Amino acid sequence: MRIFILLGLLVMTSFSYAQKEGQTFCESYVEDSYFPLSIAVKKILWQNTYYSEKNVGTKIKKGKEYIEYAQNWKSGNTEYLYLREENGIVYQYEECCETETVRFDPSFKEGHTWKTADNLSSYTIETRNGNLDTPFCNYKNLVVISFKADAFACKFYYKKGYGYIGATMEETLISCATPTFKIKS
Repeated sequence: MRIFILLGLLVMTSFSYAQKEGQTFCESYVEDSYFPLSIAVKKILWQNTYYSEKNVGTKIKKGKEYIEYAQNWKSGNTEYLYLREENGIVYQYEECCETETVRFDPSFKEGHTWKTADNLSSYTIETRNGNLDTPFCNYKNLVVISFKADAFACKFYYKKGYGYIGATMEETLISCATPTFKIKS
C-alpha cells in the first residue's frame, strides 16, 4: 500500500511541475525582470532557421564578470553573447569595441534612445505595453524596443520573467521563442 501512495505522490508532483513549466512559457510575472539572466536555455526561431541559447558559465572581460551564452545555430555555427547585470541594468560586452552596450535599463522611459558601443546602431523604447502573437502564445504587456542599423531595422519584444520573446520587421514576425523546434502546421 505504501508503494502505491508513494507512486501516486510522485505522479502528482511530476504532473504539477509539468503544468507549471508549460504555463510559464506564455505567462509573465509582475515581480520579475524584462531581461532576466537566469534562464538556462532558450529555443529561438529566427526567420527560416533556429538556434538554442544556453548559459555556459562566466567570463571575465575588462575586469568584469559576464554570463556567457552560446548561441548554437541549426547550421552548426556557434556565436557567443556576454551579458551582465548591475543595479538592474543589463550590459552586453561588445567584442568589436572591447567595451559594453546597455541592452536594457528599467529606468528608461518610452521614447528613450541609446546607441551601441560602436555607434553604428541604436535602440529605442517604443512601449511598455506591447502585444505579440506567435504560433505558441498571444503575449501582452511586453516591452518593445526598436533596433536600427544601416541595413536592418526591427522591433524586439521582452516579457517579464522570460526576457526576449520575439522580433518583428515591418509588423511581420521574424523571430520568436519556442518551447520546441517543431512548428505546428
